[in-house]
Amino acid sequence: MHVTGATALRLGLLASVTGSGGWAGVIGSPNLGLLAGVEMGADLARCALVPDPGTDSLAVAAVLLDGLDLVVLSLGGASIPPSRARAIAARTRNNGAVLVVADGSWPTVDLNLDAQVVGYRGRGGGGGGRITGLDLTVEARARGRLPQRGNITLTGHSDGLRWIARPAAPEMLKVAQ
Repeated sequence: MHVTGATALRLGLLASVTGSGGWAGVIGSPNLGLLAGVEMGADLARCALVPDPGTDSLAVAAVLLDGLDLVVLSLGGASIPPSRARAIAARTRNNGAVLVVADGSWPTVDLNLDAQVVGYRGRGGGGGGRITGLDLTVEARARGRLPQRGNITLTGHSDGLRWIARPAAPEMLKVAQ
């Protein structure tokens, strides 16, 4: 899966997986804003964080894919050769994991998600106050299918992340409810 746009979508995926007892890794994203993920319900005790993977982030991803449910990989603008992408994709499939790629070019992608922030929730009068949620428009482009667009509200709650689809977002966007 390739994700572009608002990082809130990556954080929401991280919160959904770790908040429900799964394990996740984040590679090459030192400024991801993990506090926002915690407020969405992410459990950082269930996360492997590798802010600086060195010169071969794919090798780090390959190791993490052997034992984690979700790996979020920032490519730092790099383009991955098809042969390496195929090897990592096969490893991902064989281990029943999910690889989310951002900030670069991956040659073979089954699902592209692009998230744009279209509004904020919880602000007080005059534009001040604490933000308690985001309204996103997400476009999903699956290989061999027409693009679909849906609106999602991400809010943090003490009982974990809530994704509220409005109106009738595509089924592929209903990651957790």
